[in-house]
Amino acid sequence: MKKTLVAIAALASVTAFAQTTVSITGNVDVAGTRLSGTMTGSKGTTFSQTLGTGSTSAINFIATEDIGGGTKITGVYEIDPRDWTNDNLATTMNAASTASMAQSTTVTGLKRHQAFIQASGGFGSIKLGAPNAPSLEAHGASSPLGTGIGSGFGHATDTLTTRISTARYSRSARYDTPTMNGLTGSITYAPGADVDGSETAGGLYVVRQLPNARRATEIALKYSNGPFNIMVANVTTAYQTYQTGWYAASQVATDTTALASLGTKSNLAGASYALGSTTLYVGMGSGGSRATTTLATKADFSRYAVKHSMGQIDLIAQMTQVSDTVVSTAVKQTQKVQGLRADYNLSKTAVAYLGYEKLDTGTVASTVNTTSGTRTLTSVGLRKSF
Repeated sequence: MKKTLVAIAALASVTAFAQTTVSITGNVDVAGTRLSGTMTGSKGTTFSQTLGTGSTSAINFIATEDIGGGTKITGVYEIDPRDWTNDNLATTMNAASTASMAQSTTVTGLKRHQAFIQASGGFGSIKLGAPNAPSLEAHGASSPLGTGIGSGFGHATDTLTTRISTARYSRSARYDTPTMNGLTGSITYAPGADVDGSETAGGLYVVRQLPNARRATEIALKYSNGPFNIMVANVTTAYQTYQTGWYAASQVATDTTALASLGTKSNLAGASYALGSTTLYVGMGSGGSRATTTLATKADFSRYAVKHSMGQIDLIAQMTQVSDTVVSTAVKQTQKVQGLRADYNLSKTAVAYLGYEKLDTGTVASTVNTTSGTRTLTSVGLRKSF
């Protein structure tokens, strides 16, 4: 009888395992890019998975199990492989230049994008870990260039990523409602931790506090109906005391001076409308700039874009503008990013492209502020999804 029960348990285990589907998907994008302009470092040519590419490279490991009742449990781990080609360990670099450039954080260059576990069913979906934020999707709703060259997302001065939207929050939870009549709601919450993130010795133990991070909440609505798509998001980040957390002033790790990253609230909207082979895009947003630490700054964002398809060729033009205004002095700085890209679709999963980006920070280049001035990128790239 005991052997029979063991055999039944083993069979049940095998059956349960067989219900889990494991898949590997991803995207690899490498571009040859030429830089020019007045911004520091804007000179030369390179091959890279980050600079001048048309998309973000990623490798996704996805495990899904149907537990019955229309409910599925999914685990997602998204690797960021871009430092594998940008790891500063190339033989063309000497010891001095390698030591002075902190691009690679590990020997392998391994980083991550999303990482979460999800429960989904008739109730919608719940994600725990580090899922993409709704504001990233609201950005994408108005950006046919995605987060690639010309998009204004995550470039040298972080025009959009530290102003209004973000990519994702570590240690967060996200809930998405079921889609009803084309309408879907989303909410993301990251509790943060208002501590300095340091380690303190206590006898035989070392107390490791949670890494410092600002509490954040995002609420979004998405509506899709035929050729029309729109998404709006509200982003709220809390006041933060210590300087060592996200978006705070950069100082040495041992300095816990209370510099006060101000609490902010921002709104972001993105929409598109397809007219046959041409799609029009518009985006806008406003609120407190999350890039500031000591001054109250208001951020305004706008974008206009168009995409036209001709057989295997997609032509994209995009203009993004972000203005920061210091409330107390009314001093305004406007950054502009112009983007152009031509995609030649070799297949459903392979694309060759030409890209162009012109960044104008709205400030004159100087040796004191190395991210001021202008920068122009031209690139030729190839990407493959799988």
